[in-house]
Amino acid sequence: MNDYEINLAILPFHKRIQNPVYLTFIFVGIGLLWPWNTILSASDYYKHDIFHDTTIWAKIFTSSMMTVSTVTSLLFNIWLTERQFGYAKRVVNGLVWEIVVFILIILIAIIHSNFPLGLNFFALLMLVMISSTGTALTQNGILAIANHRGSDMTQAVMLGQAIAGVLPSLVLFLISLFKDPESKSSSNINFYLFTTVIISWICIWLFKSNKLEDSLNYATDPQPNGEYQELREIENEVLEKYQIPFSVLYEKLKYLVLSIFTTFTITMVFAVFASNTSAQGLPLSDNQFIPLAFSIWNIGDLCGRFIAELPYFSKSSFTPYKTLIYSLLRIGLIPMFLPFILPADNFKIITDLLYLSLQFMFGLTNGHIISMCFIKIPQNLENSAAKQAAGGFANTFVATGLTTGSILSFVFVYIINQLKTSSD
Repeated sequence: MNDYEINLAILPFHKRIQNPVYLTFIFVGIGLLWPWNTILSASDYYKHDIFHDTTIWAKIFTSSMMTVSTVTSLLFNIWLTERQFGYAKRVVNGLVWEIVVFILIILIAIIHSNFPLGLNFFALLMLVMISSTGTALTQNGILAIANHRGSDMTQAVMLGQAIAGVLPSLVLFLISLFKDPESKSSSNINFYLFTTVIISWICIWLFKSNKLEDSLNYATDPQPNGEYQELREIENEVLEKYQIPFSVLYEKLKYLVLSIFTTFTITMVFAVFASNTSAQGLPLSDNQFIPLAFSIWNIGDLCGRFIAELPYFSKSSFTPYKTLIYSLLRIGLIPMFLPFILPADNFKIITDLLYLSLQFMFGLTNGHIISMCFIKIPQNLENSAAKQAAGGFANTFVATGLTTGSILSFVFVYIINQLKTSSD
């Protein structure tokens, strides 16, 4: 790492974003979560346009999609963490997979009426599984590179992920405002899905044009081509043979990775409430209000990631143990969502605004905790090999938390259905 990159951490954000490498990490962060958030934000489209609302496929789609995605991500991340090399190739390969997957998802949106609902359901879940594998590949690779380069690059990835949360849901909300409710055309949703293809291509181009595939070399000075290539081959051989044990990483990072696990387990519940809560006073239909709720949550998540950069949270006094306690306190937010499932007798607009405010707070605390954890991870490790391995190690806890939360989401689907039935 050169002096320019070291000084980058102390620059204000509007100066940092002018650095092409920092900008690349932001864009790859966007490319990481754009596919997931695109599908998640479009859950109402799948439930209404493809699975016709009242069918069993419509009722279980969101929870099934989350479970397939998170279980796949967990298993693949475990496999990746045992192979602590080839990080740069993972970034590009994962993005290529996303391009292929979303072209096929667009194809399903066009021709779904020609096939049984069950076949469409399982085809979509298969593509979700492949997409989550691609995301795991890219995330594992880019966090290894970011940890190696410094916490400012890790924060750039976190910021990109938050942007990827805000923009897809906002785009879908705007599309829903201008879409004719009686129209059966899939052109709007196809454009929405195609944005993933565009974003992934931009990420690949930036990653390669800034030569980030060379950023993990031990040799930091330019070398003649032959010597340079030889050093790269020697490095790869060493990395393939030398692995940082899980026990070593867990001992150093246990409170941080447990905070990540707890946060994502709790967070997965929000998608169930967001896709099942209707506007009571605001003049918005479900296909408008649901994307709005996702947008508000993701705006909160983005704000939380900015707050994580405040000096107070980077002080040693704000210990990883305090971060874990903070993540556990978020459990108290979950029961607050339940009253908004029931019809309100009075103050209906205020009820909607309170619900959206709660979604904002839930997103804010999620982004705040996750960003703090990933920023602190490289700060708690001494050598480059451990920092690179920690990216995949932390991703395992991300995937485990998401998997646990998605499985628990089925419980909340049942609770919500019972509440709706009792209120009818």
